[in-house]
Amino acid sequence: MLAGIRSFSKSIFAKIILGVIAISFVGWGLNASMLNLGTSRQVAEIGSQNISPAELDRAFQRSIQNMRSVFGPNFDRQQAIQMGLLNNTVQNLVSQKILRENAKEMGIGISNEKVRDTIFASPGFQNETTGQFDRERFLQALYSSGYTEPEFIEGVRGDMMGQQVVGSLAGAVNAPDVMAQQIAAYRNEQRSGSFFALNASQFDNIETPDDAALRKYHEENAPQFTAPESRNVTLVTLSAADLAANMDVTDDEINEAYNHRLPEFQTPEKRVVEQILFAPNEKESAQEAYKALQNGADFMTVATEDAGMDPSIVKLGEFTADNILPDLRDATFGLEEGAFSEPVETALGWHIIRVTAITPERTETLDQVRDDVEEGVKQFKAEDAIYDLAARLDDELGAGTPLEEAANAVGAKTYKLNDVVRGEGLDADIADSAEINAMIFELDKGEDSFLEETSTGVRYVARVDEVTPAALRPFEEVRDDVVAAWKADERNRLMLEKADQLAASINDQNADIASLATSENAEITESGLTKRTGQGLADGVSPAVAAALFTLDEGKAKAIQSGENVLVLKLDEIKAATIAEGDADPVVTELKQALNEDILAQYLDYLQDEISVSVNNSVINGLYPQTAAN
Repeated sequence: MLAGIRSFSKSIFAKIILGVIAISFVGWGLNASMLNLGTSRQVAEIGSQNISPAELDRAFQRSIQNMRSVFGPNFDRQQAIQMGLLNNTVQNLVSQKILRENAKEMGIGISNEKVRDTIFASPGFQNETTGQFDRERFLQALYSSGYTEPEFIEGVRGDMMGQQVVGSLAGAVNAPDVMAQQIAAYRNEQRSGSFFALNASQFDNIETPDDAALRKYHEENAPQFTAPESRNVTLVTLSAADLAANMDVTDDEINEAYNHRLPEFQTPEKRVVEQILFAPNEKESAQEAYKALQNGADFMTVATEDAGMDPSIVKLGEFTADNILPDLRDATFGLEEGAFSEPVETALGWHIIRVTAITPERTETLDQVRDDVEEGVKQFKAEDAIYDLAARLDDELGAGTPLEEAANAVGAKTYKLNDVVRGEGLDADIADSAEINAMIFELDKGEDSFLEETSTGVRYVARVDEVTPAALRPFEEVRDDVVAAWKADERNRLMLEKADQLAASINDQNADIASLATSENAEITESGLTKRTGQGLADGVSPAVAAALFTLDEGKAKAIQSGENVLVLKLDEIKAATIAEGDADPVVTELKQALNEDILAQYLDYLQDEISVSVNNSVINGLYPQTAAN
């Protein structure tokens, strides 16, 4: 549903509304004095400006969509709230409004022409063919995301005003060179070590404990043995793919579509071309070469000896009339097979063209492509029809018609889905099941979703009929799993205990790590000279090794966990960084950005004392029950 705005997210306005102003405000946030439980129906009041519930919800949904690009399509509203994304969204909106209010007080204004130019220059609103502003595309994007045109335009204006304030603060400070040098030296220090992995098979002889111990383990590790929450769902879908199969198509429609798509079925004439090329100032040489060819001279001989060309560049390849150099088109496509042209002048020089082969133009007949054309017509009619059907379905639901009856009235598919689990697929024939699954887990029991649209255009409505909470599986049901897990944990504990002992023998008794590896039937592996980031690690070496190396003193060892393996690791060498001129430049840039962000955070902190800010928790709780900005 937000596809239009998502495509706009790369544009200049998106950089404002989705992040330029909402940078990481270190030490700034909503304090207790800003929160209230008042009677206003606005989310927040900032001076003369408001944040409406609709504005917050749009911003929160955009934030969720952005996070889905990181965490996948199953990232839902509840997860976003638990991660603090709702609070961050409120804070960012308040920050934007504070900066807009400050800009107004400072007399900063943005002309209509500047706002218009900014919107017109946004790639998300441009026609893909012409590259020009497309008003229909613009309006569709606004409609999809719930904006009115005036609301959006004023939003752009306001955020451009705020950006003027942000821009005036940028570059206020520079990072100290000494600090940058020290950080660069820290980052570029290198270390190398050697390690071996304990043989897990040596720890397989683990006896199964009694049931009392297993039951205790079962309880203490409940999440491991808990059945996830599941839901029984009624799902109604409308898709062009489903409709297409039942679409009636006439011969006239097929003929019309074929004629409309005729260029698709035409293969243009192709010609294999060779050339002799003379420099722009060698017209006379080109004329002499042409006369020689007329007198029977070999084309390749003239090209290599008279024009001095390499044989490999004489053969140009196969061309259609559309992809050959325009200046050569008439000469090339006016020749018979095997014939050559008179010298033709282009910006590159003088060309003598020879056509060595011709593949005639070919057009596939309607009979040859009938099935493809018919399917295309069906799909087109289905995509056209689905808009009306979706509107009818929405009207039926709006009138209070039960979901199943509304679906039947418009011929939509109805699914009864049992035991749906978060993040898992639905029925095999349900398209975009990951997106639909994510929506299902945003609903409460008995709640219907709105008529939604997936990224591929499937319309759907979901209703949660039953919710089975997550529950610990009975011990008797999962006893074998408990035994396996207990043994795995015990094996790992014993391995870590043994690895600690081996590391201690290196640290306290100066034992040789190679000898210890031999005694454990293990092989030594060299880490390679690595930085803290893991850059430089030998192939196949875990990043956990790099992280551990930078916790050790030279010559010392420790036991570490690396996936399912337990390693004994020794630090062999520390190589201090040599910082050359320019090496600290990236650090300077980072520090400058961080310092300027801190200044902006402090400025916002100052403005909140100057500009009245009130955030209404009761409105937020009404939108998102059991949540609050804190």
